[in-house]
Amino acid sequence: MLDKLPSSVRDTYAGFWHATRVGPDPYADWTPSKAPWKFCYSSAYQGNSWRQEGLTVAKNIVADLQKKDLADGPLLVSDANNNASLQATQITTMVQKGCDVILVMQPPTVGVCKAFDTAQKAGVLVVVMQTGTDCTNVIQSDFGAYYAGQTSAKWLVDQVGDAKGSIVMCDGIPGVAAAEARQAGAADVFKQAGLKVDHITGEWTPSTIKSQMLSFLSTNQGAVAGVWDGGVCAVPVTQAFQQADRDLPWVTGFEGACSWLASWDKTGKDSIGFAGGAGQGVNEALKVAMRMLAGQKPKYNTLLYPLAQIDSTNVDQYLKPGMTLNSACNAQPAEGESVPDSYYDDLFTGDGKPATFDAALADLPIK
Repeated sequence: MLDKLPSSVRDTYAGFWHATRVGPDPYADWTPSKAPWKFCYSSAYQGNSWRQEGLTVAKNIVADLQKKDLADGPLLVSDANNNASLQATQITTMVQKGCDVILVMQPPTVGVCKAFDTAQKAGVLVVVMQTGTDCTNVIQSDFGAYYAGQTSAKWLVDQVGDAKGSIVMCDGIPGVAAAEARQAGAADVFKQAGLKVDHITGEWTPSTIKSQMLSFLSTNQGAVAGVWDGGVCAVPVTQAFQQADRDLPWVTGFEGACSWLASWDKTGKDSIGFAGGAGQGVNEALKVAMRMLAGQKPKYNTLLYPLAQIDSTNVDQYLKPGMTLNSACNAQPAEGESVPDSYYDDLFTGDGKPATFDAALADLPIK
């Protein structure tokens, strides 16, 4: 499948099968309705700052579209609190309420496909964001997780060089496609480099990560050459090394947490990560939706893009006054978006001109 993709996006789609399925456009025969459109937002869960950022950006964009007479009222929102059956019901209700576009934030891999089918048959555009899904009857917008895992792992290999010690992979939630894909990308790089790899499972929870890292250090007195971050790991891992009075190795970041940037500044040790907040994910998903509402057709059901990279060459553009070890925000792409609009040109057909909007990512508060 990779060799059939446009060469301009092929790297980003590497290892896509670890997270999602790539197939034909399920909306090939769909004709968009005329503006103004009713936008709706179905969230699997809203219980953390990352999810809250995504919803804030979605509301801001729809409010901007409403001012331009392109949105029919404010954003309609639902929160399923991690209940797949409830989310499926909420999506079906949104169809009944006349939603033209339903943005779905990180639904479960299975359990909602039937609701997506109901929406599609009713002519409602459904765009799933920031996660892989086995449902092929929706449009998916996500970053290349495997590619991102590869990228940070290659950086770590370069930093480690001939240093003695193992690489500790700080893994996310077992079985979650987004975690498994980025881990697979990193593991393939470490295997090719011939490095010894150990694992801790932090489940994307700072307290669990710190506890797991401390436990590893107490039972493994050998040298640790580096720690690979599969998400939310950098700060609690650094704190664990400091608490254990062990030399701090190279530690990567991932989602561009403000706390990670503050930690980087405090330790003075270089790292690498990405501008991977939920806000930029919503921004990219709505760029895809606006192209389709303008009559353009995606060549595939899944549209993957690369995340903006944060490293020693540009960290000063991302580190902002007010960022602390307790900050709950994420750094936003320095260029204002993960990729320029032109990135999608090779992934769509048609010449309909999509409406533009202001995502106001740079205006998100640092807290």
